[in-house]
Amino acid sequence: MSARALATVVVLAASAAGCSGARPSATPPAGPPIPDAELGLSKVSVFEVPTPDAVRRNESAPGELPVLPRPNSLMPPRIPHAIDDFLPITQKQSSCLDCHGVKDKKPGEPTPIPASHYVDQRRAPGTPRQEIAGARWVCTACHVQNTEARPLAGSAAD
Repeated sequence: MSARALATVVVLAASAAGCSGARPSATPPAGPPIPDAELGLSKVSVFEVPTPDAVRRNESAPGELPVLPRPNSLMPPRIPHAIDDFLPITQKQSSCLDCHGVKDKKPGEPTPIPASHYVDQRRAPGTPRQEIAGARWVCTACHVQNTEARPLAGSAAD
């Protein structure tokens, strides 16, 4: 029997077994039922709509607050100061570059933009440029302003 014919027989036999009308047993699972408040990460009933706490705006000046550690090593650092006065950030005008567009960090100075932001990963990977590359000039696409907001749900790390 050829491999194709054998595969066809196996598929037909599996299909016939699945259509045999056999039903799973109706016996309840062992143990007490799981309360709905323990089903998800937010630890409230699935029928409740949690209301987040009011978020207090970060109104600190640049350099006033320390840079917080990253929640995980792959996340970009959070912006530790207010950004309202620096918006909008456009390709032609970015107030972020006024302070962060330095090559080296000296104690007490802003964190410099990393070298990776000067490499265009789409058009010239591995080739550094003199200016910010590609879409990297939109700082707030990756970097978020730090707030004191409490998460609605926990994470595996909590």
